[in-house]
Amino acid sequence: MRALVLALALLAFAASAADEELKERLDRLERELAEEREKGARREERIAELERALQQTTEQLARSHDRRELEREIDDYLRARESSLGTAPQPPSRLSIGAVIVASYRFADLGSGAPRTNSFQVEERYLRFVYRFSDRVTARYYTDGSLAEIEYRHDDRLQVNGGVVVVPFGQFNARSFPDTFDTLSRPLLYLGDEDVFAQPANNPRAVFRSLYSDTGVVVSGSFWRESDQLAYAFAVTNGLTGTNELGQGAGFSDNNDSKQIAARLAYANASWFERARVGVGASFLNGKYDTGDALSYRMYGADVLVVLSGLFGGEGSVTIRGEYVFAPRETQHGTVPSPTTFVRDANRVQGAYLIVEARVDPRWMVYVAADWLSQRQPLLVNGLFDPANPGDETTRVLRGAVGVVRRFGIGILWKLEYTYWDFDAGAPDAHRIATQIVVPF
Repeated sequence: MRALVLALALLAFAASAADEELKERLDRLERELAEEREKGARREERIAELERALQQTTEQLARSHDRRELEREIDDYLRARESSLGTAPQPPSRLSIGAVIVASYRFADLGSGAPRTNSFQVEERYLRFVYRFSDRVTARYYTDGSLAEIEYRHDDRLQVNGGVVVVPFGQFNARSFPDTFDTLSRPLLYLGDEDVFAQPANNPRAVFRSLYSDTGVVVSGSFWRESDQLAYAFAVTNGLTGTNELGQGAGFSDNNDSKQIAARLAYANASWFERARVGVGASFLNGKYDTGDALSYRMYGADVLVVLSGLFGGEGSVTIRGEYVFAPRETQHGTVPSPTTFVRDANRVQGAYLIVEARVDPRWMVYVAADWLSQRQPLLVNGLFDPANPGDETTRVLRGAVGVVRRFGIGILWKLEYTYWDFDAGAPDAHRIATQIVVPF
């Protein structure tokens, strides 16, 4: 009997020990499962945080076109997570190839019996090649010649780009690639060739054509403190060219011994307001444009950006962009009685624009824009200085625009815009209607 009792006691003890072991194993498995769930939650939270940062950065001043660093950070994070879970990460492709096609139809009526312009045109068509040598060194080449650079990125605070680079002046030029800015036409300050359908005498012209890229070196970077960003850029390039008047573009090589200096400083904040991001910037540019190194130009710019999010049912936003530029420059013109006798003078151009973009949802956007551009210099007669009228005169161009943009799921954009132009110096006003399709792939 004692033996039976002893055997039953041993069996009970063994069962109890087994139960304790199973319970410990169950507890361990539950802890491991909880840890994995916590890791997954942290991963999802981190990805969501990066996506929010990506959205903010793409809207922030002068850097809205550059998603490379945040996309790289997301890729690196996901690859690290895959590696920690025992999944072999796939090596990223070093070479990426894309393209952009921009086609439009434009109709302009200048009134007063002037001929109308009525044309289909393909404004942009080029390939984009990007090759990543390493995490820090990247090369880019666009077949239209707008970009041909090699980039070294040490970290957020220091990046160096050399070759044909984007000149860091103003808010718009950094985002003026045809598949990046959402309005159909460019601001008066930076009109492209496709936007110019009339150039009346003695009316002001754009300070330069965008996209404005030039051959040289750009040093840039950003300093972050939570939601605050301070960005800087400094560039040395060949500069704008011209003869007796400043041109609106750069050449393949410098036409004089001077180099153009450009600098930009921008600050952006996403914490002051719950649903608003605010950015301000200041820019400077100067150089000499003639072959004799005698005629100089300068540009001073200030800009502002406000993004209001969470509107129109939570999916929409309103973006307000504004910019002012003052651009004095030295000129020289032949005289009416003697075209080979030149008179030195000055042309003072200034202008501003304000664009309000309302994104009703991820597909539709409507916008209104107002532009002002003026210049002060003597009135010219067929491009010649008239000694009988030596005093300076101020002329200006005003423009108002309204447009709609439809973004399709495959990345294609369709745009429609109406603009009213109010020229000065006796030139007739103009109405223009344009529609455009942008195909990036």
